[in-house]
Parts: sequence; C-alpha cells; structure tokens
Amino acid sequence: MIDVTSVGLPSMNILTWVLALAPIVLVLVLMLAFKVSGARAGVIAWVLTAVIAYFIFHAGPDVIGAGTVKGLWSTINVLYIIWSSMFLYNVVNETGAFKVIAAKFTEMTNGNKLLQLLILGWAFPTFIQGVCGFGVPVAVATPLLIGLGFDPLMSVITALLGHSWGIAYGSLGSMYGVLTGLSNYPKESAENLMKVGIWGAIFCTIGCLLVGFCILHNYGSKTTKNVGKTMAEGAVAVIFETVVMGATLIGMVAISAPTLGCFAAGAVGLILGTLVLPKLPMYKPVEGAESGEKTSWGDFLKNFSGYLILVVVVCAIMLINPIKNALNGIVTLGLHFNANQLGGGLTYGNAEVAKYSGLKFFTMPGSLILYSTALAIVCYKSLGMLPEGALGQAWQKTIKQSIGSTTTVIPLTMMAMLMVEAGMTKYIAYGIAMVVGNLYPIFSPFIALLGGYVTSSGTSSNNLFTNLQEDVATVLGISVPIILSCQTAEAALSNSFSPGNAALGTGVSGQSGREGEILAATGVYNAIQSLVLGVVAYVLIKMGFGM
Repeated sequence: MIDVTSVGLPSMNILTWVLALAPIVLVLVLMLAFKVSGARAGVIAWVLTAVIAYFIFHAGPDVIGAGTVKGLWSTINVLYIIWSSMFLYNVVNETGAFKVIAAKFTEMTNGNKLLQLLILGWAFPTFIQGVCGFGVPVAVATPLLIGLGFDPLMSVITALLGHSWGIAYGSLGSMYGVLTGLSNYPKESAENLMKVGIWGAIFCTIGCLLVGFCILHNYGSKTTKNVGKTMAEGAVAVIFETVVMGATLIGMVAISAPTLGCFAAGAVGLILGTLVLPKLPMYKPVEGAESGEKTSWGDFLKNFSGYLILVVVVCAIMLINPIKNALNGIVTLGLHFNANQLGGGLTYGNAEVAKYSGLKFFTMPGSLILYSTALAIVCYKSLGMLPEGALGQAWQKTIKQSIGSTTTVIPLTMMAMLMVEAGMTKYIAYGIAMVVGNLYPIFSPFIALLGGYVTSSGTSSNNLFTNLQEDVATVLGISVPIILSCQTAEAALSNSFSPGNAALGTGVSGQSGREGEILAATGVYNAIQSLVLGVVAYVLIKMGFGM
C-alpha cells in the first residue's frame, strides 16, 4: 500500500493536496492567463508557498529559511550561464559574423530554413548537452538561431525542446547516474542495470521523435502559418534524425557506454543531418539559394570561430579527465545547511549538507562560456574583426538583456526549492500515485514532469521521484525498468517546460517578460509527450514487456 505518512508527511486528503499544488497553479495562471511577469508571479507564489508550508505542512522558520536560501543559491549557476552566454553572443554579433554564418548555413542546407532549424535547434543542442548541460545548449543554440534570422521566441522554444530529449544521458551521464544510483533494481544484477539503460534509451528515442514533430509544429504555427504543410515537409528529416540519433543512443547504452550516449547521438545527428538531408530529393535547393557569391569555408570558420572555440573548450575540459579533475580540485563553493524537520508531529525532514549544490567554479558552465568568450575576443581582435568600442557595446547590451531574466529566475527558484524543502512536491506526487491505481503507468511521466517543472532540472526530478516510482511499480507488480524509464525520459523532456529554463531562454534571447508565452507552448507539448510515453508504457506492461 502506498502511504504518504510513511515518509513523514501529513495524511492524504484532497484539501491538503490542492493547497500543496496551489503555488504551481498560481504561477501558471498569473503568467499564462494574466500575462504577469515571471518576477512578480514568482514573488507572489513564494509568499503563498511560505504560508502554506507554515500553516499546513508545519514548516518552521528553519525549513522556510533553508528552502528559500537554497533556491537563491541555486540561481547562481543559471544566472552565470545567462550573463556569460549573452555576452558571447553580443561579442560575436558586434563583429558582424552572423551575416557570414547565415550565408554559409544557407548554402549548406540549400536555403531550407526548416533544415537549418532542425540541425541547429535539435541536433546541435543535443551534441552540446552530451558534455555540458545546465542550460548551456539553450544558451548557445538560441542566439545562433536568432543570428540566422529566426524569430527570437521561436528560437528559444526550439532550443528548449531540441536539447531536452537527450538530457537523460547528457552531461556525461549525470542524470542517468542519479537514476541508477538511487533505485535498488539496477543494483541487483548487471542484467537489471542493462534493462534500465536500454528501456531508458528506447523511451528517450520516443521522446526524440516527439520533440522533432513538436519543433515542426511550433515552426509551422509561428512562422509559416501552415502547420500541415510544415509537418509534411519536415517529416522525413525528423524521422531520419530520430533514427540516427536514437539508434546511436541505444547502441552506446548497449555497449555499456551510457555516459557518452547523448554526446555521440548529437554528433551523429549533426554530421549526418548536415551531409545527408540536403541531398534528399524533397529538400532540393530553394529558388535563389544558390545565386550570388559563395561563402568560402575560410571566411565561415573565421566568423564562426567564437562558437567553435566554445565547443573545443567544453569538450577539452569535460572529456579530458586530468584537465577536468585539476580544475575541479581548485575550489568548490557551497553553503552549509543544518538538518531540519517539519513540526506538528511530522517526521519529514532534510539532512545536514556540508556544501549544498557545490559549485566547482572553474568547471561551471558559465566559466566555460567565459573562457571561450575571452579566447574569442583574442581571436576576433587578431583577425581585425572587432570594431573600436565593441566590447563596451556588447557589455551594455548584455546588461539590458539579462536584468529581466535575473529578476525572474530568483523568486521562481526560491519558490520551487521551498516546496521541495517542505515536502509539498513529494506530497503532490504521492497523491497522484494513490489515486490512479493500475493506470499508474499512464500517469508516471506526469510525476516526472511535476518534478522537472518545479525544480527546472531533470536530475532533480530523478532525485525527488526515483524511489517513489520504483516503490509504486513494486507494490503494483508492474515493470520497474519501464516505470523508471518513464521517469527519466519525461524528467529530461520536462526541461523545456519550467519557469527557470524559460527565464534562461528569454535571458539569452533578449525577450525578458515573455516567459508565459514560452510555457504556454512547451506546456502543451510536454502534456502530449507525457501522455504518449505513459500510454506506450501502459501498453508495453500489459503485453508483458520489461519484467
């Protein structure tokens, strides 16, 4: 029997469950229905969360304070990425490089904007996600798409969707490590570990396919204004990329190399997508695309050098262990938190943490972008491409573009971490599990989505709900590896639907204040993705798979 009191939370009742959910609903209503800025919505929701945590969940000042400060501390990483990536983009923009970059990519894709969108907004972020997550793929791909002439908001949504499917095996397998480290099933045998890995890769590949079609739908609805035509035109490209990236991911897991799964999948998708797709008959050259003077590879590489440097720096530091370990060993910044516990006779609490969310400063994603920016500045200066005063202009633009997202990220993350600290997020998930019974596989991905939405992190969603998902599957006597795969696949996909990541996207695109529009789009896509994954899981379990 599933019993929420076993984890020290209040007995389950509908009023408490609705109140626990209230802050999430309030944020969505304020941002989507009333177009309230993320900053204001976050502050209001944080106040409501503190009130509910205090009066309903008996959280004392120590719990409320710890949750709030943990949220504030957690924003440092995100804000560092926003500011550093925005500065890199503005430096590159000051050189006029995007005109040359756009011209070359137009040549390479026969002038087909849809191919450009899929390759640079889907395969390229997947490749970056393979070695460095935490928002970097969005921070890199979004400005590139904007520089190629795509609508800023559509660029954000594309990059958010495009990188999400691979997160479960991205960042050198950090999220996969959390899943297999927390659950008991993979530890029982090497065969069980392989089952979890393969089923996870299969469900992520289904997510990959769904992401591709979501990108097409978003492009058709926002740009071409003809969804049907866009979906039909892009279907072959989406299926091709899904097959090559998904097969690569599954293959890497099958040879016991899950930590490189996302990296390899993105690399294969990027290379084959660029070399093969433009040669297919349905993607013949657009009229006028081949007219005019060709852009030489030399000119392209000079202008694209800022982002090439970023790729080299990220891969060198994250893939070469001696370099990574040396930099990690210099300093780790973190806050100490004492253990705390809810009052009112409840035993739910949080353990003491010596260095909460330790920031390894010299290998933080923001630092990697900053190193790359410094090298890019040296490179562009040596090539005579940086005009006088360009750096000052780039920094002034960065300040204007990043302030709004900064004020949005902080209160929303404080609210989210307070919900986690007070047990409210876990209470919501237990309520779902207790009600749905044998239909649980259909609802399992929605629990993962909840965790990702609240924490803006697939890894944190796995931290929150891996044990719950495994326990429910065991109690119901259904496939543990399939349920865990639903958890990790949708936890990854949920990164496109979270206020924190939406704010990151608006920050790097200069669209601060439009987070609600992003969530409105990605929310629908995530609901569809969760439902499809859940139905597939339900059918597979009914057919006896995964046992």
